[in-house]
Amino acid sequence: MKKLYLIFVLSVTFVLDSCSVNTMQSRLDVEGEHGYDFRESRAAWKDLKREQGNSYTYTILVQSWTGYGSETTIEVEGGKVKKRYYVAFIISEEDGSRTVTETYEENTKKELGSHAVGAPAYTIDHLYTTCLSKYLTVDHETNKVFFDTNDDGVMMLCGYMPAGCQDDCFRGIKISEFNWK
Repeated sequence: MKKLYLIFVLSVTFVLDSCSVNTMQSRLDVEGEHGYDFRESRAAWKDLKREQGNSYTYTILVQSWTGYGSETTIEVEGGKVKKRYYVAFIISEEDGSRTVTETYEENTKKELGSHAVGAPAYTIDHLYTTCLSKYLTVDHETNKVFFDTNDDGVMMLCGYMPAGCQDDCFRGIKISEFNWK
């Protein structure tokens, strides 16, 4: 009887585990305008890093419908974050111009992360991990999930908006600029 129970439990566990793997696989299939899904983008990123030398800059954009916005630029050399720059601004309703309200630069290892505002000083590798663990895994039935890349396949957008939400609902990563050094 114990053997039958064990076989039953193992069978149920296998079926449930298979369902969760299939669900997870489908969540990685979100494809952006440039034709890359998460797996393809991550593979392209690894190849590009080898080719380009793993030194780059990227900018995270945060923007509200209220006119507030900020950009945090992260500079990475040899796979290590070296600098972080931040600028906060208000966008004029009349002409779209920006009025800067706050800035800072973190140029040394000791300074990195010393300011509370702005995007964290992470590598793109860390952003891919965060994208997978925090944003692509949300319930796709109750959230609109986004993933997009640039032409080369580098992730530029990963996140979600709860269904029915109207204002400033995006949760995730929005890279507005990426450049190899």
